[in-house]
Amino acid sequence: MPTDPIRRRRKKHARSIRKGVGHVNKHGKTETHKMEWYETEDDKGRKRYHVIPSITFDEEGRKKSQTYEEAKKSGEVYEFKNKRRAERFAAGSWKKGKDKREAMNKYRAKKKAERKAKKNK
Repeated sequence: MPTDPIRRRRKKHARSIRKGVGHVNKHGKTETHKMEWYETEDDKGRKRYHVIPSITFDEEGRKKSQTYEEAKKSGEVYEFKNKRRAERFAAGSWKKGKDKREAMNKYRAKKKAERKAKKNK
C-alpha cells in the first residue's frame, strides 16, 4: 500500500529511518544513506520535487539500490515545492554536526563549479 510523501518534519524522519535497524558499518557507526532527487508534476500540473534514499538493505543486510517505487512503498519519499530545498536535502542538509558541515561544503563547492562552468560556456 503506497503512502503519501513526507511533507513535514522531513529532517527528523530522514535521521530516524536507518536507526535501530542494525545496519552498522565496519567502524561501528549506524549506516547513513545517500539521497537523490527527482522533478515531477502533480495532478494539477505544478512542479514538485521528490527526494528518496538511493540505497536500501535486503533481508540479509546487504546494500542494494532503491527505486522510486520501492521508496514509495516503504514511506521514504520526501516532497518539496522548491528545487533548491530538495537539492540541499538530498545533499545532506538533514544531517547533524560534522557530517552536515562536510555535506554542505561539498554541495556548495559543486554548485560553485557548476556556475563557473556555465559562465565559461
